[in-house]
Amino acid sequence: MPTTPAQEERWRLLLPPGTIVVAAQASRHHAAGKALDALVPGVRVAVVGDRKCVRLARRHGVKAERSYVVLPSLARPVAVALVADEPLRWFTRSVLTVPPGTARLHGVKWAAVRLLRWRPRLVVRAPVGDRIVIGVRT
Repeated sequence: MPTTPAQEERWRLLLPPGTIVVAAQASRHHAAGKALDALVPGVRVAVVGDRKCVRLARRHGVKAERSYVVLPSLARPVAVALVADEPLRWFTRSVLTVPPGTARLHGVKWAAVRLLRWRPRLVVRAPVGDRIVIGVRT
């Protein structure tokens, strides 16, 4: 199994060989859209960035094969969960928790964790974390 030296790059192990990575951070959505439009149809692409990259990929002709939620971010990934019922259920019940040492708004954060454990699909809509969309340019 290949490894990467940098911890923040380990998410690349999820990508099939030959996948083109397009970064779609909040300030660069326009540039990412142009990069996606420039790709030839049939090429495998991974759109990575904030939660809006899912919509960006769909809008620019990427047929998603699978998606991942990365928490807390791609720069410091603690957990990467496939967007499907069973992986999200396992993630919310086994991994997701309030960070240690959090005193401010602890009750509110704990309530959010309990809600996500009850409805794991809400993680996909949560305004936290990053996303990875792997698909084919159509």
